[in-house]
Amino acid sequence: MDKQTKAKAEQERSELRRIINDGISFEVEVRTARRPSGIFGRFKRKQISMQKRVFKVSEPTLATLDRLSALWLSIDIDDSQLSNDNYLADARRLAAQHSQTLAEIVATAVLGEDLYDITDRRGVFAYKPNNRKLAELSTTFFHSVKPSDLFKLAILITNACNLADFIASIRLMSATRTSEPMTTRIEPQG
Repeated sequence: MDKQTKAKAEQERSELRRIINDGISFEVEVRTARRPSGIFGRFKRKQISMQKRVFKVSEPTLATLDRLSALWLSIDIDDSQLSNDNYLADARRLAAQHSQTLAEIVATAVLGEDLYDITDRRGVFAYKPNNRKLAELSTTFFHSVKPSDLFKLAILITNACNLADFIASIRLMSATRTSEPMTTRIEPQG
């Protein structure tokens, strides 16, 4: 590997580490409706305006990663169907099937651990998902994220999930199991 390739790979790794540690911020333009202020504001029509809201995706905890993985696995795409003559019809069908799930994925990644309501029961913490909060944010993303933005968000969320370190951890923890028979850990002599 030459110096230029090494430098480029190192720059890519440092950028990925920065994304994982700092998180990723993105903004979405959201439509809001407000009544004019004052006493007579109740009797006037709501004024609709566009407002930019900033959201942040941070490295998820294991619980959030588990929830995201379940959502990712629920999306079933057969690539062989997309290469046939009915490409547009299939693309529209997939959009109708999975757009709500994709909005929920973005909302889950943004909420992270804030998705859960934590209660203390005699020193034991109970985590209960706040489905109302998730549904509200999913609806916001469903109505405001465009497909071009969704593609960028999918890449950013995948990078922030730090799946490479997760897989490395699995490999490290499963490498030497104490319950594994000794015959597989020691090379046979012979």
